[in-house]
Amino acid sequence: MKKIMVVGASGVLGQLVCSELLRIFDNQIKLIVTDYKTERGEKLANSFNADVQFQYLDVNKEENVTQVIKNLDIVVVVLKQKNPHIQKACIENKILCLDVTPYYDFVEKVNELNEDAENNDVGLVVMSGFFPGLSGLMVKKAISNFSEVTEINVGLLQNTNAKAGISGILDMLNIIAQPVKLENKVISGFTKKRKMIFLHPLKEKEVRFIDHSEKPFLKDILGVNSINYWTSWNANAFNKLVSFLRQVGFIENVHKYKDFLSKVVKHKPHKNENAFLTVEVKGIIDNQEKLKTLALSTFSDYHTTAMATASLAKIAQQKNVKGVVFPFEITDIDELFSEINCPDIVIEEIEK
Repeated sequence: MKKIMVVGASGVLGQLVCSELLRIFDNQIKLIVTDYKTERGEKLANSFNADVQFQYLDVNKEENVTQVIKNLDIVVVVLKQKNPHIQKACIENKILCLDVTPYYDFVEKVNELNEDAENNDVGLVVMSGFFPGLSGLMVKKAISNFSEVTEINVGLLQNTNAKAGISGILDMLNIIAQPVKLENKVISGFTKKRKMIFLHPLKEKEVRFIDHSEKPFLKDILGVNSINYWTSWNANAFNKLVSFLRQVGFIENVHKYKDFLSKVVKHKPHKNENAFLTVEVKGIIDNQEKLKTLALSTFSDYHTTAMATASLAKIAQQKNVKGVVFPFEITDIDELFSEINCPDIVIEEIEK
């Protein structure tokens, strides 16, 4: 049986990842959950209808990481590290590692670590999940039959009722706070607007221009020039509030208000948390200008991140991937959806 460790298992996303790993591997794994709070970690391990083990781990203590990350087949990281201590231990012990990090700087640290390693044939999957992750796979599929691509737009319509952990909210607000390059100038994130089509019901929604760490890697690896990222929430009032908070500088210092946010942001279980992801491609197919839209709807962006990550763990392990790779480099969306096997995620193609 494969031994799989989930680092950051006690968070909202971590718990979902644990459940999805057990489902996707048909319970044929030895699952180990970690936490720096022993009581909380043990309680989590005991909450599963499976033989799940707890292991104390503090990612900020490199010596502790070195002691714990060994004799494993796969490590899945669902928390934020300042430095890639987990990846370093995985390289040294030849353990496949997946990380949901959405940050460019962290991926660059993993790249440097891998380049400096003597044994750089260990699989290190980065930006695993929904956005980034599925977004990159959708871009790969959407551009596949274009002979020339002139512009790609990636849009995420979020749900204000998303069952997101506070770290997920902070990640998204941090992305929104970043300035964005537009042609030859730099503008504030979440200011420029446009409309994009989203599924169920199939209609246009206003989204706002943002920077995204997946963009430069997609441009470089897939060889595309113009790619833009957009997002908004399903409630206009909330979009206006986020825009105002960005203007007054609140979002740039949002980490200081973590405790306040955790009290204010409440998930309502009886209300839906549907999320939508759309990739729109302009370019040439058979010598004709075409606009193709690939639109996805899901019941939950967080649960989809967990399903995608667990499925990618299985695919990466089967394919024996090597080095630092993105989801779109090791699989395609059809193979991933086959592993995810969830009828509540729908994808449709619209061509004009």
